Amino acid sequence: MQNIVEPRDIVKQLSKNGLKIGAKNLLIYHIKNFNYNTFIYGYSDPFYFDKTRYLYDREANSDEIINLYKFDRDMANHILRFILVIEKIINTSVAYEVINHFNIRDKCLMKIDRKFMQNEILPNLHDVEPKISFIKFLMKLIKYLSSSQVIKIYEDKKFYDDEFMRWRNCPLDIMCLTWSFATSFSFFIALPNTVRQRIMNTFGLPFNYLDGFIIFLKNTLHLRNVISHNNVIYNINIPYQCSSLVLLYEFVFKKSVQSIKLIHMMKLIEFFAHSTTLVSNTHYYFNKLKIQEKFKGKIDLFDEWQK
Repeated sequence: MQNIVEPRDIVKQLSKNGLKIGAKNLLIYHIKNFNYNTFIYGYSDPFYFDKTRYLYDREANSDEIINLYKFDRDMANHILRFILVIEKIINTSVAYEVINHFNIRDKCLMKIDRKFMQNEILPNLHDVEPKISFIKFLMKLIKYLSSSQVIKIYEDKKFYDDEFMRWRNCPLDIMCLTWSFATSFSFFIALPNTVRQRIMNTFGLPFNYLDGFIIFLKNTLHLRNVISHNNVIYNINIPYQCSSLVLLYEFVFKKSVQSIKLIHMMKLIEFFAHSTTLVSNTHYYFNKLKIQEKFKGKIDLFDEWQK
């Protein structure tokens, strides 16, 4: 039976389109294992002279596409490591600050009166996107508790048919270990301003930058999802742009920008992850990236002052 997707046929077509084939077996390996739709079409942009017809510059070499792919994947993984730090800080801060602010002595959120929870702890739930009902939001908080062996000790099996009663003895600071970034982010949005301000203090921000911080987290969550689904990062457009996000950047770095690009998000991510190596390491490896300068110059990753 003939394969419908044949890497050697793809290599022949690339050659017909003007791409010089370097290490052929290495190219075939990448086509077979990393989906040529992403690997070839996602990383060929700097090497085309006519993108509409997928025709390559006469000096373009397949090895350079592979090198750009490897650089981008390494950069994406590095960004994700920093995002996971922010995710953990948000996750922990939400749980701790809710416990402390509302004086939940046994730390068990599901024992609290539902009306109090809805009106006092989650008064801004209507701002969560996509809009979600109070009960559905509570279900998100306990959705993955049964998947953790550590948390199973808090399960009350007498109430197996009532999810809220079943987990009423699970402390919030342990429950939060099972939340996704999206759940922690939604919880942060839903909280009253007094608690949100306490959480922002953790990140060194005055409360008047709340809107910008929310948009930053929204973009960070988007970037996390893009990376997790193995999409191209180096030329990504940051989707959620607004003046409050620009003001946040300018407050943190005392530098004016017109809009937020990937490099600005990376600087914000490393700042809120309490580190200073994300951008500098990326810049270092970009300089070492083995592609010709004529192609590297087409990659708009850094501001002029960083080149």
